[in-house]
Amino acid sequence: MQLGIIGLPGSGKSTVFRAFTGGVTAGDHRGYGEPNVGVVTVEDDRLDFLNHYHKPKKATAVHVEYLDIAGLIGEGKEGGARGDAILSHMRPLDALVHCVRFFDSPRLDPPQPLKDFGRVEEEMILSDLSVVEKRLERVTIDLKRGRKEMADELTMLERARALLQDGTPLRTVPEVAGFEKFRGFAFLSAKPELFLVNAGDNKPRAEIDTLVEEILQRVTGQPYVAADWIYADAEAEIARLDPDDAREFLNDLGLSEGAKNRIIKKSFELLRLIVFFTVSDKEVRAWPLNRGKTALDAAGVVHTDMQRGFIRAEVVSFEDFMNAGSTVGAHKGGKFRLEGREYEVQDGDIILFRFNV
Repeated sequence: MQLGIIGLPGSGKSTVFRAFTGGVTAGDHRGYGEPNVGVVTVEDDRLDFLNHYHKPKKATAVHVEYLDIAGLIGEGKEGGARGDAILSHMRPLDALVHCVRFFDSPRLDPPQPLKDFGRVEEEMILSDLSVVEKRLERVTIDLKRGRKEMADELTMLERARALLQDGTPLRTVPEVAGFEKFRGFAFLSAKPELFLVNAGDNKPRAEIDTLVEEILQRVTGQPYVAADWIYADAEAEIARLDPDDAREFLNDLGLSEGAKNRIIKKSFELLRLIVFFTVSDKEVRAWPLNRGKTALDAAGVVHTDMQRGFIRAEVVSFEDFMNAGSTVGAHKGGKFRLEGREYEVQDGDIILFRFNV
């Protein structure tokens, strides 16, 4: 899973990045405008339990990759080399973390978070509009040449253009955002987005909560959006500490856990992700999966051969396994089930795939 941290210059993206990734700093090897990348292990007590019980050669957790992307400062139109490069880094991402400044800086004007929020959203909409208009020109030409199969794409492109010209993100209309022929364009305004208020630690919680609510009101009715906040300066420093010291400082800030875990949980909710597990003597592993997917889909996540030769899935929920205390106990208690390819995988399922290729 790849998440990009975006925002205007001076919004504190790199500080947020360090808070998320445990104090990782930007590498000197990066080229100009290249995003810094940090990989974070998703902590999961269930995986720890299974690892302790099965004692495999290795345990593999879910990983989240964060990209610290250079500030958006253009108008979202094609033709600006630096702007095009920045936008190109954003298009392959699974979701965006939109960092909004709400702290004072001697180098910058007083924060205007709602205005800044609007500028970034507008830039992504304009970028998508540029892509849509360019594609419309091509499809219109193809239709005139007799390619009637392009008619449905033309209709959707016209709908997309109307939305974008009105300043409306494509995600607002799932039918347009999810149109199969649009998949390769990776429209920015169709991506799931977490709006993150980067607050100075002198900002009262009431003011922060009010700002978060105002942002949510602006995106009312849009699917795949969420909002949260962070004291990035403080949490970037806390991320460097050992767990006991970090917990003490987090308590002082009135936080139950650090930014890394909070935002990962929020991101999983945003992307409608669950986790299932596979176990063997060699490896215990956690796998991310979109909520609502089937056992056949889950088999394909593990290996395409499993999906191709799928026979059935032997499933036990983590809670049932833990309460039974052992594999034998879970079997005796009738907690293991045989499920077919259409079974909807649940968060925490432990699955053994039976397949034949």
